[in-house]
Amino acid sequence: MKKSIFTILALGAVLATGCYFDEDPKSEASVDMVFSSEGGLKTYAYSFYNVLPTPDDVSHRNATLDYGPKNSISGMEVGAYTTESSTSWSWTALRNINFFLENNTNENVPEAIRNNYNGIARLFRARFYFDKLVTYGPVPWIEKVFNSPDDPDLYKGQDTRDFIITKIIEDLDYAYANITTSDKTENSTLVNKWVAPAFKSRVCLFEAAWRKYHAGDQLDIARTGCTQYSASDLYNMAAAAAKEVMDKGPYTLHTGTAYTGGGRGAYRDLFTSIDTQTDEVILGIACVIGMNSGEHNWWWNSSTYGPHLGMSRKFEKTYLNIDGTPYNEFNADGTYKTFEQDTKGRDTRLNQTIRAYDYTKKNTTGQYVLTAANIQGHSTTGYEVTKFVMDDVGYDDAATNDNNIPILRYAEVLLNYAEAKAELGTLTDADWAMTVGALRKRAGITGGTAATGTLTTRPTEAEPYIAAYYAPMANNPVMLEVMREREIELAYEGFRLIDLKRWGLCNLWVEDPWEGIFVPAINAPVDLNGDGAYDIYLYDTETIGDTQYAPIGAYCGTARSNMLNVKPVNGGYLIYWGMPGRDWPQRQYLYPIPQTVLDLKHSEYGNGLTQNPGW
Repeated sequence: MKKSIFTILALGAVLATGCYFDEDPKSEASVDMVFSSEGGLKTYAYSFYNVLPTPDDVSHRNATLDYGPKNSISGMEVGAYTTESSTSWSWTALRNINFFLENNTNENVPEAIRNNYNGIARLFRARFYFDKLVTYGPVPWIEKVFNSPDDPDLYKGQDTRDFIITKIIEDLDYAYANITTSDKTENSTLVNKWVAPAFKSRVCLFEAAWRKYHAGDQLDIARTGCTQYSASDLYNMAAAAAKEVMDKGPYTLHTGTAYTGGGRGAYRDLFTSIDTQTDEVILGIACVIGMNSGEHNWWWNSSTYGPHLGMSRKFEKTYLNIDGTPYNEFNADGTYKTFEQDTKGRDTRLNQTIRAYDYTKKNTTGQYVLTAANIQGHSTTGYEVTKFVMDDVGYDDAATNDNNIPILRYAEVLLNYAEAKAELGTLTDADWAMTVGALRKRAGITGGTAATGTLTTRPTEAEPYIAAYYAPMANNPVMLEVMREREIELAYEGFRLIDLKRWGLCNLWVEDPWEGIFVPAINAPVDLNGDGAYDIYLYDTETIGDTQYAPIGAYCGTARSNMLNVKPVNGGYLIYWGMPGRDWPQRQYLYPIPQTVLDLKHSEYGNGLTQNPGW
């Protein structure tokens, strides 16, 4: 059997072909049965959802975070990726979609019904190609099923970025025009027509920023075909798509639960509810009760599983005070604020994302008790993430979660709109109020400043801390605050690395110092949350000084090969996570085309693919 760069395309839908090109296809009778009724189309369409994140991994997407200290890094995170490394160069899902589109032509099924399911298929094709564009840049666009290994298109080269984006937009526009479901779906687990413009706003925002911030670097935007659409064109398309959802869609921000402490409120409801908050969640992943399908607690709260992904102090300081003013980590005398002071009176999303001073968790007796970060095994910096976990120790040691997790929500649409308008310089105070202002209002923020913006007015000057954080954008105060808001609202949801890539800011992965909480003393017990009980005993001696505190003890010295360390500061110490080796060479903004793929050739057609820059 001959092989090609798209051999994997032969592994598509069960009804499409056998496993390889030289096997006989399934019977025409079977194909006709599927495509001759709406029931058959509906059943086939369920197969498209297999590409979505599973309950096992939906709550820990994108673990490569500049602000996410963790216990191990490897591969691309240390600049050691090669053309021989394993990648996501798989095309199975595309063949499944294209087979459906080629065969959904039975005129016994009403055209509107066929077009509805074609719309769903094209929506998933757009998603497939967007993932490829983010990962590899331009790739070959394929919209047919290969029935022969001698088809020359199996060996075609990359299409231009303009062509790929044009086809993605065409698919999404078709989906929006033809998908008939306009109501929210049960638990938001099935797509409706609003997924298309919401996703389009994400796609166009990514491509606009990529073209703006990579226009002069080694990725060579001109070479990859970026002449049809300017960055401004794509920002306008992103804003228009988002506004379509905002003006006509059935979604709003979920605001049903006021924050009253304990780490729970309307924001965190979105990630810990058994039933999806469908007022805001446009598309989500459901965990089935009793089916051991979700491992959110296990991954985030285990000392033996997961990377102990945390939050860095640098990022924690981007959360505003509750009155909308910038946070100051120092007391009047120049000493650092305690952990209790650090997490009190802030944007309530901080307390709904990490174990703050007021966080409570249900213990083995069923009582909610104040619970500080577990420095001994779960947390790298003392800022321990709670966003996706259930506040009950009973969930912690196995895949037992039954809370649903969103993968597309209305808050992102608002942020996409705000960013596109900020980049265009056309964001008005009214736009600000219904996007950033609305999100901050839900977070409990009551006001603001000229530098941070208020709930109803955009900023007019740059706030120094966020301007230093995102230095290339320092001359755009509105953009800076939109970036602050985006990264706080969408923290740990799988957006950060993609955002850094499109903004050209992957240097932040290398530069964040991975500092953590302030502790007033080492070699002594410390009460972090002010409940009168000691939570942590950091020691740098050979053994812990007082063995009664061994259960809360953690070595922080330099004599051992550990990464938990401290550094002296005014009034005490800052925890830091001394993970060496982080790197991000410029070439890594795109994955390499696997060498094994480049090596595949046809005697007549060769191989039209070219390697990405720098590899």
